[in-house]
Amino acid sequence: MIEIHKIIDLMFAPFAKLAPVWGMVFATLVVTAFALVVYKYTSSQKGIKKAKEKIKAHFVEVWLYIDDPVLILKAQAGIFANGAKYLGYALVPLVIMFLPVLVILINMEHRYHYRAFEPGETFLLKVKISAQAPDWMNSVKLELPDGLEMDAPVLRIQEQDKFRETDFRLKVNAKTREPVKIKVADNPPVEVVVKTDSSENPRFSPIIANGFSSNFWHPSLITLNPQSQIEKIEINYPEADFNFLGWKTYWVLPMIILMFVFAFALKPIIKVEF
Repeated sequence: MIEIHKIIDLMFAPFAKLAPVWGMVFATLVVTAFALVVYKYTSSQKGIKKAKEKIKAHFVEVWLYIDDPVLILKAQAGIFANGAKYLGYALVPLVIMFLPVLVILINMEHRYHYRAFEPGETFLLKVKISAQAPDWMNSVKLELPDGLEMDAPVLRIQEQDKFRETDFRLKVNAKTREPVKIKVADNPPVEVVVKTDSSENPRFSPIIANGFSSNFWHPSLITLNPQSQIEKIEINYPEADFNFLGWKTYWVLPMIILMFVFAFALKPIIKVEF
């Protein structure tokens, strides 16, 4: 999954220094065009067109025979029957495009749902170690770069008689691109870069863990070395207000609007019926 997301990252690379809206608009255009092409070549275009024409005809029947309950019921039955056919024709392309579109949306979620820390802000960095890790209080250590400092005593959470999770409250004093080095006992350290530069549009990694499920829903920029004995790293990045032409909202809402706009704009170009 990491390799797949690195390929998707290349699509956003030209927009790294621009406002986030431009990368979102371009990605939405790509997703919409891809979906329409898949829809065109994997669905029954004639069947879809015929079902839509019959649905329109039955709606006209309802309007023309408004005083005849029997004919209205027949027309409504025809609407539902052809509506079911229409959904059946659309099912195959939806299944085919579901996974690749979902992967792109997950990548976008980790770009536009979070923002970088600002100087003066504090955050939690949580480290969960494996059950085989050394079981003593000070087994997890941090080496902080310039720009970050400890802001509170370390919190250790006990699990099954072992201190499996260690929480560090850190403060941002200045922007930095140097990594935080996380080390368990004498094992190799894991280096994690905490995003503190708001001038770029990076992909954030609020959760870093191994395993297919974790990497699918939380694509990380790094992999955890099993020798490090770290199971999971969590950074509580703040949520971002996506600015879409002055409208500050969750990024998915303007994307849905743009998808409809692009779909109808590209429909005559791709020559697809939907």
